[in-house]
Amino acid sequence: MGSGGIRGNAMDPKEQFSQVTDLLSALVDGTDAGQLGDDTPCSDFDVRDLIGHFTLGRFLFAAGLSGDKARGEELIGGMPARLGDVLGDDHRATYRNASTELDSAVDSVGDLEEVVSLIFGDMSAGVALQTISADNLVHCWDLARSTGQDFDPPVDLVEATTAFFSGFITDDSRAGGMFGPEVEVPDDASALDRLLGLCGRTP
Repeated sequence: MGSGGIRGNAMDPKEQFSQVTDLLSALVDGTDAGQLGDDTPCSDFDVRDLIGHFTLGRFLFAAGLSGDKARGEELIGGMPARLGDVLGDDHRATYRNASTELDSAVDSVGDLEEVVSLIFGDMSAGVALQTISADNLVHCWDLARSTGQDFDPPVDLVEATTAFFSGFITDDSRAGGMFGPEVEVPDDASALDRLLGLCGRTP
């Protein structure tokens, strides 16, 4: 991916990120330790691995957005075989730590066009924020579905995410397993169901 500017989305990337974080944090808080071994819509992940996946992602994006290359390398070097092991003994506390680091890094971004280096390439800070927001919003649905929690995100947030992913998801990313094949949904499907189908989820 290049370092192009913000695209396909009228929502401010920082506001988009803030809304998604609020949704995700509530779902993590609502996940009991006894549910961590339950299945998720992500075939390779149980609930613990799912939370570990996006928690590690938040640590990594924090390092990238703050320009802390050493921290990023430390995180990659210490990545466990099972992503759930990132969480240690307290999934809520570890997730909160990652989110605190990421919030601080986002607050320090003054120019959304500034190029930042992430583990999968260089891009503008605005696109980086859209990327983690979009990823985390879909994982909100994964976690809600896995743990029996309600998830009803604002339509404008969902549509902004769909607009971004429409330009972000490629045949190569689907072939590489980052996203499943697109799932067809009815013409009258909700905004959320259209997003889920685009990302390879069956609503």
